[in-house]
Amino acid sequence: MTRGLAVVGMTAGLFATAGCRIDNALGPTTNQAIVQFINAAPRYATVDLFVDSTDAIPGMPYGNGSSIAVNAPTTPRKFTVRASTDTTVLASSPLIVANQATYALILTQHAVGAGLLILPDTVSPPPANQIGLRIVNVAPSAGAVDVYITGSDSTLATPVATNIPFEGVMNYQNVPAGTARLRVTAAGTKTVLLDLDATPLVAGQVRTIVVIDSGSGGLPLTWLGIPDRG
Repeated sequence: MTRGLAVVGMTAGLFATAGCRIDNALGPTTNQAIVQFINAAPRYATVDLFVDSTDAIPGMPYGNGSSIAVNAPTTPRKFTVRASTDTTVLASSPLIVANQATYALILTQHAVGAGLLILPDTVSPPPANQIGLRIVNVAPSAGAVDVYITGSDSTLATPVATNIPFEGVMNYQNVPAGTARLRVTAAGTKTVLLDLDATPLVAGQVRTIVVIDSGSGGLPLTWLGIPDRG
C-alpha cells in the first residue's frame, strides 16, 4: 500500500499542498515493513533516524517526516533518533518489525529530553459513504485536548473524544464524507486550538492528524496528515 505524508498549515484542507510534501513509500515487498518517521519535537531542528547502525533518514527537519521500507527479520530492530548536529542520542526503542506491516515513529518533546512514540497501523476501511479520522496529540504546548467532528457550521456540542493527553491517540472516528469539520480544543473548554476542513476527503479515505506545535514551537498549533487509506 502506498503511503505518504504531507505537512500543511492550520487553515488548510486535508488535501492541501501548502508546506512541504514528503516522499511516498513504494513497498513493502516480501519480508519488509513500512516505517513512517516524523520529527514532532520543536526543540530539535534536525534529527537522524538510525535503523540498527544505519543512518536511514538523515537531517529530518522539525514538522516533517519520511517513509522508508525496512527488512522484517524475526529479531528486534533498534530504532534510534540522534540530533543531526552532534549525534546525541535523543530516543531509542527496539521493535520486532512484522512483515507487510506499517508503523508510525514519532519523535516527541519532553520537558527534559525526548521520546519515541511507536504506532502500529491498525486502520480498517470505513463503512460505505464515510471517511475515517483520528488525532495524535504530540504538541507539547497543547496539554490535554478534546476533539469535535461536526458539519461545516461552527456549533461545538459534544466532543467525540475528551482529555486526550500529550502522546495520546484518539480512536478512529467514522463520519459521513463531505461534511466533516474537525476541531481540537483545550480539554474541558470550547477554546479552539486547531480547526481543519475535512470536506475534500471522499468516501473510503482515512487520515491520521498529527497535532504539533508551530514551526518555532508553542502556539498556534499546526498539523501533519498521514493518509492511512485512500
